[in-house]
Amino acid sequence: MKNFKYILFVLFNLIYFSSFSQGEFIVEIDRTTGNYVKIGGPVIAGICYFPANIRTYNENSGIFIFPSVSPTHSLFSIDVSNDSIISNPLYNNGLTEFEYSNSLSTLFGQLPDNTNDVKYFVSINPATGVPAIIGNSIPSSSTFQGMSTFDQTNNRYIFIGPINLLYSIDATDGNVLSNPALVLSSGESIVNISFDNSTNILYGLLQDNNVQKYFLVSINTSTGTIIKIGTGTTLGSGTGSSTIDETNQQYIYLYSGTGRYISTLDITTGNVLYNNFIAASSGDLFYSLKYDNIQGKLYSMYWDNLIESVGVELANKNIPTLSEARPNPNDGKAEIDYYL
Repeated sequence: MKNFKYILFVLFNLIYFSSFSQGEFIVEIDRTTGNYVKIGGPVIAGICYFPANIRTYNENSGIFIFPSVSPTHSLFSIDVSNDSIISNPLYNNGLTEFEYSNSLSTLFGQLPDNTNDVKYFVSINPATGVPAIIGNSIPSSSTFQGMSTFDQTNNRYIFIGPINLLYSIDATDGNVLSNPALVLSSGESIVNISFDNSTNILYGLLQDNNVQKYFLVSINTSTGTIIKIGTGTTLGSGTGSSTIDETNQQYIYLYSGTGRYISTLDITTGNVLYNNFIAASSGDLFYSLKYDNIQGKLYSMYWDNLIESVGVELANKNIPTLSEARPNPNDGKAEIDYYL
């Protein structure tokens, strides 16, 4: 009976973790066609689930940096040239909104303190996962996932906080430079922001429910004033992620419709240059677009629904062998040493 219960326990975990254990890759995408190429060989080992759109990219070295929620809270640094793991230390799973400064060669993020309802601006050592607080606390521990970007020229960490406040933080000392409220009308919201370091302009995608359209917009970081560019498009549903090709002045973003799509807008006119279906099969997901302006390549995280990596994940879960199941003489049940 004890052995039978143990087998049921293992089967439950196999089924449970399989539901979260698709194969994860970094892919290079051709935005003009929607075609993509998986980089490297097997799936990235040790990843079972990663949160959407809170990843960043080190352009200096060609390294994707992102957190993994399961099986352990690890901070992955992946070489985009071959999909190899450079480091994946454990990290404080409260850390979020990662942005890499290519000018300062530093990884930044936010560390919420929910007890005191504040957040801290921090630098993070990607090799150890250890954060260091910079400056004073920022009011409200709430964050909007995927709503941050970095001004490489002026060393500003920019993010949208609660009540649509647009924060600009001096990355060298943590001081808040400005935090105006975004000037939005009823029915409007910003779903993506990306900073164009070649022109020093913050861009975003504005969802206007009044006319059921999406508009490329420029955003004044000092006043929160928003200017629509072009006549808008119906391409876009829900939040995704965006990036900017600074050489060709193109705003590129992911969105969901009847599948997963990638759309490219001309920054000057707001016109749609390309719009392509990208998901290869049902359940495939693409997250966190990052354009490498040094290499001239577009990268993304790709969750392949058809490739299981459960064997890798279970190896990391320390599921005990049968010899580690201890009978409890008080209730006739088997106890199992199982650590998350």
